[in-house]
Amino acid sequence: MVQAAIETKRRKRGGGASARREARLRGPIIYTRHAVRNIPTYEVLAQDGLERIDDYAMGILERTGVEFRDEASAKIWADAGAEVDGHRVRVSRELIRKLIATVPSEYTYHGRNPDRSVKVGGRNMIFGPAYGTPNIIDLDGVRRQATAEDMRTVMKLHQLNPAVQYNGGYTFEPMDVEVPIRHLAMVESSFNLTDKPIMGSPQSDYQARDSLEMAKIVFGADFLDKNVGMAAIFNCNSPLVWDRTQLEALRIYAAHNQTLYLSPFVLYGASSPVHILGGTAQIVAEVLAGVAFSQIVRPGCRAVMGVAPMGVYMKTGSPTFGSPEVALTMYIFGQMARFYRIPWRTNGAKSGSKQEDLYAGYDSILKVYPAILGGCNVLTHCGGTLEGSLCISLGKLAADGQQLQSFYTMLGGASFDNIETVLDDLARIGPGGHFFNQDFTREHLPFLDEIQDNERFESWVATGSKTVAERGCAWCRSLLDRYEDEAPVLDIAKREALRDYVLRREKEIGEGKL
Repeated sequence: MVQAAIETKRRKRGGGASARREARLRGPIIYTRHAVRNIPTYEVLAQDGLERIDDYAMGILERTGVEFRDEASAKIWADAGAEVDGHRVRVSRELIRKLIATVPSEYTYHGRNPDRSVKVGGRNMIFGPAYGTPNIIDLDGVRRQATAEDMRTVMKLHQLNPAVQYNGGYTFEPMDVEVPIRHLAMVESSFNLTDKPIMGSPQSDYQARDSLEMAKIVFGADFLDKNVGMAAIFNCNSPLVWDRTQLEALRIYAAHNQTLYLSPFVLYGASSPVHILGGTAQIVAEVLAGVAFSQIVRPGCRAVMGVAPMGVYMKTGSPTFGSPEVALTMYIFGQMARFYRIPWRTNGAKSGSKQEDLYAGYDSILKVYPAILGGCNVLTHCGGTLEGSLCISLGKLAADGQQLQSFYTMLGGASFDNIETVLDDLARIGPGGHFFNQDFTREHLPFLDEIQDNERFESWVATGSKTVAERGCAWCRSLLDRYEDEAPVLDIAKREALRDYVLRREKEIGEGKL
């Protein structure tokens, strides 16, 4: 009873763990720029292995070929010197090498606030949220279909979340907005609610045009012609097919000099061989076909080699995440991207779990670690994904963000800076002392996870025995409260111009004027 009284008094005096966590949550938000890698990459293959994968990939392009299922795109290839038979395109390695040589190895990805702009490529890495998800586990722990308001809520979180450097386009598929006009709501909300770099829609030619026209309103046409203010993901239908819808949008983004993440949708053992190196050769061929095509459209436009690898649960065909085959594919793909001197992208904290459980954490970390150690430049899908991208949990979104911040710290590596200072402290403190009250400790606090509860079991019980999802939701609520005071402001003329554009296009699309 005495101990219980002491604990009660302590909680009343200082607020206990929950008060300390709340104090941390109310600290100043530090907006992180791109991480700069100061740790080595993990190399699975030696140089001769990379050259063999390159030779296999070039052989696929020369002999098997890739289907570009679009008349205009096939003609573009034919005019560039490829062998074209219907939609089947076979390209010599000499032509492929010539075309991909114009891809920038590094570029700046601009936010409407220049302080939020980031660098992509080289030793730089950025983290981005999940997108395209139709369901949500909301702040009350209820799983339901996502709405446009949910989409806007998550954009607000992405704005203040230090772990992500850009807003991920369709943060949700808003099921209360008609499909043909969803992209308008997405892009308008992105520009209004965030000042970080954003993604646009690649789902059709008219959606691509609308996305870029709205970007021109915000950035100006001349600026956007020379600089990247928008990115989009284009998926190859493995094996070896680029379809018409993606190609039409791809040509528009490339012509506008915006970033293209060219990413085969890979199900290991279903859409690629059950062979890590053979599958990687296929993926590299698919990616290089897309990258090279973008350079025909506009030499020097920003292209990123992408891979979205997943395993397959062979009993049902469902995708799986965090498998060793996926990890090895990511490591080797990253090596191949560096071999070609092209930035690369993959997806991160995804899971097939249905709730924020142990396996959701396992899956997520086993996807993020290979990306980090493999030298990834752009890591997407880093916020709350469950059910293989069919659902986002806001509680997991918060927990994922903490993990990303820890990786951000790890990427900085270790430094000998200030070592004399801390060794002088050690000499002064001597055996048996501690470093809690040292100036250097206060000025260089180690990473602290704001979601994890590291208190004693009794303190955890006394504060409600909250799960990680509940603590994560509390973190989200805190950020949303702060957003009202720290929301970025878009110039009123640009805001009104966006609104006018959206209203006009909604009317035109409703009339069939795509």
